[in-house]
Amino acid sequence: MNQFTSRLTGLLALLVGITGILAVVTLLLFFLGLFQDIRSLSEMGRLNDTINSLASILSAVLASVLHPTLRRLSPRLSLGLLMGTWIGAIAVTFGSWLIVTGRSDVELSSYYFFFGNGLVGAWLWMLNRSARRHDIWPRNLAQFGFIAGTFMMWGLISVYGILLRLDGSEYSPLLMLAGISFFGTGILYPIWCLWLGHWILSKQHNSGV
Repeated sequence: MNQFTSRLTGLLALLVGITGILAVVTLLLFFLGLFQDIRSLSEMGRLNDTINSLASILSAVLASVLHPTLRRLSPRLSLGLLMGTWIGAIAVTFGSWLIVTGRSDVELSSYYFFFGNGLVGAWLWMLNRSARRHDIWPRNLAQFGFIAGTFMMWGLISVYGILLRLDGSEYSPLLMLAGISFFGTGILYPIWCLWLGHWILSKQHNSGV
């Protein structure tokens, strides 16, 4: 069975996309509360960290579902990419845990977030490259996912901050550079997931599956 077009993949992609959108919304609400001194929105930061963790774990689950098909298309890299996606989910979750429990400041936890999603981006990049090569998904969809993965992988430079345990500065040059990857993680990737999920489910509905 081609998991690239299965109903389970479509539903999971929609779920990842919705979770990603919720993460962005809670982040915006948190900053709104911070800059406008609205205390009722202060808990949005904690909620955002929780949703970020959930989104990364769901991405790893999606990668696991797609692994059998991706393994046939890219046998040499598929296992490493799957393992990287789970390591990325663990890194994002660990970063969220650090800041929620007060064990780190924004900088270090952000490095874990960007690095973890960078690993997810590497999987996304290869996934769409394979889908495009074998004409499994619409070309525009695969190209969009390819671009999203490219932006997300930029977050891998955060490994430098993690290894040195840099923390305390919310506006360090490295953090600002790594933050470029958020365009892929927070915007392009959720859109790609919603697009993929809608395309798969619409295709199955139209074909009477």
